[in-house]
Amino acid sequence: MKKFSFREILAKIEFYVSASGFLLMILMVSVNVFARYIFNKSFSFTEELAYLGFSYSVFFGACILYRKHAMISIDIIVDRLPKKAKNIVNTITFFLLAIVCAVMIYYSTKLAIEGWVRPTAALRIPYTFVDLSAVFAFIIMTGYSIEFAIQSLRGKLEESAALEDRA
Repeated sequence: MKKFSFREILAKIEFYVSASGFLLMILMVSVNVFARYIFNKSFSFTEELAYLGFSYSVFFGACILYRKHAMISIDIIVDRLPKKAKNIVNTITFFLLAIVCAVMIYYSTKLAIEGWVRPTAALRIPYTFVDLSAVFAFIIMTGYSIEFAIQSLRGKLEESAALEDRA
């Protein structure tokens, strides 16, 4: 039996959570479309579940893109720098991104805690469950930022993949 590293397990979790959220969103929107078309009635709970699925799909999808260095960036200047200067700029950038993500952990956690007393209209579940997707994603991206900063500091940061190789 193959042993998986922590990073491989995390990558699988990111993928399955994002894909499950996307599937939930598509299913709920489809159910609501068919219900409106066939029964001339919509279900209010489907909108809430679609929103929940959308939230997890987007935030965990962002983790996947960040891990693969597939986020949009304007690196025309950095690409022209010598390798050592590029490593310094990348190290500073990733440490700054780690700080920004850590701040976002604080604010998204605060939002999730405040959401506990605010239930959704139809299902009456706390908004905390929607907001936790951001908390988890920013925790993961903070870890990646620190990892990338250390790799860049050591001169071992993997280059961004070509667009067609990122998927």
